[in-house]
Amino acid sequence: MSSLINTQLTPESPSPDSPGAIAAGITLAVVGIAYFMASPVIVGALTEYGGFSEQQAGLLAAIEAGGSFLASIIISLTVDRFDRRKLAAAAILVAVAANLAMTQTTEFYVTAAFRSLSGLGSGAMYALGLASLAGSQNTSRNFSILLFVQVSFGMLEINLFSWLAAQAGMNGIYFTMTCAFALCLCLVMWLPSSAPLQQAQPSGLGTSPRFHMALPWACLVAVFLFYTGVGAFWTYIERIGISGGLGAELVHSTLTYTQLLSLLGCVVAAGLSARFGEFRPLILSLVCAAGASYGLSMGITQTGFIIALCTFFLFWNAIDIYQLGTLGNMDHRGRFVALVPAFQTTATASGPALAAVLLGDDGNYSAVLVMAGSTTLVSALVYFFVYFLLRHSEPGRPDAGAD
Repeated sequence: MSSLINTQLTPESPSPDSPGAIAAGITLAVVGIAYFMASPVIVGALTEYGGFSEQQAGLLAAIEAGGSFLASIIISLTVDRFDRRKLAAAAILVAVAANLAMTQTTEFYVTAAFRSLSGLGSGAMYALGLASLAGSQNTSRNFSILLFVQVSFGMLEINLFSWLAAQAGMNGIYFTMTCAFALCLCLVMWLPSSAPLQQAQPSGLGTSPRFHMALPWACLVAVFLFYTGVGAFWTYIERIGISGGLGAELVHSTLTYTQLLSLLGCVVAAGLSARFGEFRPLILSLVCAAGASYGLSMGITQTGFIIALCTFFLFWNAIDIYQLGTLGNMDHRGRFVALVPAFQTTATASGPALAAVLLGDDGNYSAVLVMAGSTTLVSALVYFFVYFLLRHSEPGRPDAGAD
């Protein structure tokens, strides 16, 4: 592996490559992001069963996302300074307490305070799970497993939470999430207690440590650019299809069934990264994803809409896997991977806002699609630049930065 750093486990820390550590990291990440994965259903349930207006329900979702954003930064700063097991236990207890407290109130401001704490706890769990997996050697394989489980669990959540809300209102969802968070406590002891030690490794990138540190930051900027496009595309894709004259039933069916391609994308990404590394499949995937947006911007037809959605879902999670893998290979301590949720959250808020400005009063979605494609393409160019620097430093490597 062409990594920016070498890693060495501390004697008291279990191997991050052990099955228990991988299972714990995946579980923390999947449960930690559960609220976000089911947010469309939860927002609806807050309105229908929680007694909140649509505006209040949206604000509660945004407040929880803000808590996750803050948690991502906190974990990035503390993940290699404190015992990860204690950090995980504290995060889980905060999430459990917040969700139990939400069962006792329907007052908006009180609920908002507890939702922010819930976002803080669950966001810390997600970031810690990512950081733990980043410490493993086969990062792409482990992140592929994570995304596969995450997508599968997300599909289950949508149906489960809808049923729970109908049977027991919001308390059914809160109690279920409380139990899920509490069960994660059983896995805390499987986490490596500390981050791997790092030693500088000479490379052809130059002698300046700042130059080395600039590469992971460049990758995080690329994550932001990609998710800005995703935020715009995903927010308006249903309206885009209907505005193009497609029937609502066709649009909704396409959105539902093409999501299954996300699972295929996880499997394909694992195979390609094992053979070619992360950078080349990542750059190609970003170009294909950009092409889907550009293609729709030229005109919306039934065939074009289906092809665009198939392309989007096939490459979305694959791109996530490659992005996490590149950062994990650059920093096995997980500090930069832990920042991914913060960059994703900011981008998924910025994308729809920018799209709304471009949309204006005319309702021309072509500009939105061009913007989504352009930010995705620029993301590919950033990764190409990083890849070029790594290849230049070690020209003998088939794919610098990959295992």
